[in-house]
Amino acid sequence: MLICGLLLVGILFLSRSLGQILEESTQQRYARSVVNMDDLLKMEVDLALNLEKYAIRLFQKAKTIRLGIHQMKERHQKYGASSKFGISPFDTYSLIRHMQADWLMWQVFLEEAVGLELAYLELKKSTLPRKYDMFDAADGIRSMQATYEMLASDITNGLLDGVQYNSSLGSVDCLAMGHHLINQSRWTVAEQWILAGIEAKNPQTEMQLLRGPNTAHLFRILSQVRTQQGNHEGALQAYQIALKHSPHDSKTFQEYQSLEKTIFTFPGNNVEESKYSDDSVDTDDSDDNVQLPPCCSGRCKVPRELKKLYCVFNHVTAPFLRLAPIKTEILSIDPFVIILHEMVSPKENALIRSISKQYMLPSATVDVDETSDNYNIATFRTSKSVWYHNDFNEATLKITERLGDATGLDLNYAEAFQTINYGLAGFFQTHYDMLHSDKNRHNGNDDRVATTLFYLNEVPQGGGTYFPGLNITVFPKSGSALFWYNLDTKGNDQVRTLHTGCPVIVGSKWVVSKWVNYKGQEFRRPCIESNSNAKQFLSIERLII
Repeated sequence: MLICGLLLVGILFLSRSLGQILEESTQQRYARSVVNMDDLLKMEVDLALNLEKYAIRLFQKAKTIRLGIHQMKERHQKYGASSKFGISPFDTYSLIRHMQADWLMWQVFLEEAVGLELAYLELKKSTLPRKYDMFDAADGIRSMQATYEMLASDITNGLLDGVQYNSSLGSVDCLAMGHHLINQSRWTVAEQWILAGIEAKNPQTEMQLLRGPNTAHLFRILSQVRTQQGNHEGALQAYQIALKHSPHDSKTFQEYQSLEKTIFTFPGNNVEESKYSDDSVDTDDSDDNVQLPPCCSGRCKVPRELKKLYCVFNHVTAPFLRLAPIKTEILSIDPFVIILHEMVSPKENALIRSISKQYMLPSATVDVDETSDNYNIATFRTSKSVWYHNDFNEATLKITERLGDATGLDLNYAEAFQTINYGLAGFFQTHYDMLHSDKNRHNGNDDRVATTLFYLNEVPQGGGTYFPGLNITVFPKSGSALFWYNLDTKGNDQVRTLHTGCPVIVGSKWVVSKWVNYKGQEFRRPCIESNSNAKQFLSIERLII
């Protein structure tokens, strides 16, 4: 079978490369990484200061207007008093001049732009998040909610997978999530978010002061969602509440009358209201259960089949390791999955992360079976990434040497390092790392025999790597590396290496991927009948002897 023929691209080299070409044609995609969050926060500060300047200028303009009104009143009183003794030619002249010239000047003054603040905002519009950024953010929240089976009301109140945070969402945030889900016809979970918006208790934000949403609008949207679900009785109740808060809203009243007419014309079509209560998790109107893993929390109850697992100091795959063995934790023997501890030093970690921030691009894909180089920003993976050769800098050189010692593989036959940062609810859908089917591979196509995933930071919550076939969830630990073989000792697929990058709940996830090529390892990991002959290997399977 064809195994997930997708090759992640975005390669950055020191010369003009594919990554730099992509950089010119792709968007920022703020939600896919935290690397631009500092820029957004700085922009928010600048725009707030700009708005403050605008408010000061408006205040000064309003002060001038109030002073002018006061002077006009004084002039009117003066004219009234002098008219008792006959109208003075000076007053007549002054009044005509005032009415002819001053009011024209007032018109110019009122139409005049207040400072350059609006021009500054127009200048910054091109760097503000776009609609696709909001889509990324909302879809990240949706996937996080579905994966960890969280309620919209809990997320709104800062309760994330059992951990309470001192944060919350406002009704305008919940309404935006509701609209996002409505556009995807995810009616059940959309209802959750609209109800959460109605119940939100946090103070009004500046946007709510400008444009709402008000209670009547929220109940109207709730009615529309319930109508789509077939919950006509619940929809009528919501319409009645909406009209109570806004009795003169003609659109709401028309929708209410239309629904009443539908119910009277086609009675008996109402769905049980309890099915759509706000305490249910969305499982019936999407394919999330197929795409998103059930055990990302690490609390899966499926019994493990793994036996005889242990930790060991590896000193057998390189002579240097006799002096400095590597702490190795064996998670599975078949397929072979291990954790290599203390593989990246804090200094190397900081260097890779700092230098990568300026080059990060939205992770993209290309189908290896297509002849055209058609690159697309990935929808199954919400992240930004950049690629480095083994000899890119001091850190990559040392990590390459260390990984070669730890695994016994020849890293002259390997892909470049891919540094990846996952942002808001960042995830990588369930996938394989091998690129070809057994048939294509045995016909001469090279493939990824092994994967190493270096963790550059610890994620406060979420962000684990989950293997559904093994019931293993590995959570990031800074400096450690998760290593596994994608192919068995005969060069065939290891189907139980199917894995998922679970959504990040809180924080950010920095990883570096390294894929080792199948070709070039013939003397390090030769083809054998079974792992019982692993003593022939120069690679890390020697540890299981």
